[in-house]
Amino acid sequence: MSSLKNQKSRRGKSALILILLLLFFMPLVTAQTPYDYRINSYSLHFEVLDENMVKETIEVELTANTSLSQYVFYSDYPVENPDAIVSINGKTIIANVSTNVITGNINAVYVNFPELGKGDMAKIRITFYTSGVLQDTDGKKQFAYYIKFSQPVGYFYVRLYVPRGYAVLTPIIPSPNKLESRENSLILEWSRENLRGNEEFYFIVGFSNPIKKGFDLRVLFVLVFLAFIGGFYAGMLYRERKKGKPEILKSDEERVIELLKNGPMLQSELVKRLNVSKAKVSILLREMEEKGFIERIKEGRSYLVKLRE
Repeated sequence: MSSLKNQKSRRGKSALILILLLLFFMPLVTAQTPYDYRINSYSLHFEVLDENMVKETIEVELTANTSLSQYVFYSDYPVENPDAIVSINGKTIIANVSTNVITGNINAVYVNFPELGKGDMAKIRITFYTSGVLQDTDGKKQFAYYIKFSQPVGYFYVRLYVPRGYAVLTPIIPSPNKLESRENSLILEWSRENLRGNEEFYFIVGFSNPIKKGFDLRVLFVLVFLAFIGGFYAGMLYRERKKGKPEILKSDEERVIELLKNGPMLQSELVKRLNVSKAKVSILLREMEEKGFIERIKEGRSYLVKLRE
């Protein structure tokens, strides 16, 4: 009898150990990232060509979390003559680029490239021309740009080239991390590290019409230096104002909008149509609802999802 009890005791301990091991390793097996890729760095370069046109270059360094063969950039301003190059594991190719108007004034730039496997790294460089980031304000020109990240970003960098002959006006929002004066341009730089998802940034730089020949560039430098004083405070005030600009879409959000154009749909049905996990769809729809694209109405154990009118 004693031997039988010992055997049962040993079996019970073995079963307990097995259960504990399963509980320990289960999160590692089931944990899934809601993002198709990790953004290691995101850089924006704006070169003011004249008072009506800007050359914009976007550089994205990413690591694939799953199979990936397309990157989509969205803008709420016109995009002209886009092209792109992609470096995959050190090999550079010219990417296939196409554009489309998604909804309203949201433009999509599709960059297609050879498929990445999980863990592969790619550097994507997109270049195009636009007049959409320049505005006329009280007879002066203003560079205005807004961006909101839908996922974490390791390093974010922005560079603005203002050509020689233009006087930069105060305040600059936000205050630049670096200011450099060159022979043919004034360069403003901003940078941030370890951004969380949903972080947003506003960039506002006003400049006058080309100044007369012989203008002392040292005066221009002093004007920009003074902008540092008011830039931070003005930026805080500006953030309090709610923008009327549409949010930037993600490719999955675009798919949701296309599905809902045919009419309202249950969230459970969207999970099947999108062929992704329930958790990812729940996060995606919550973000879209916060952005004002859709609305969800509780219906039984699910939600009825429809486009916001």
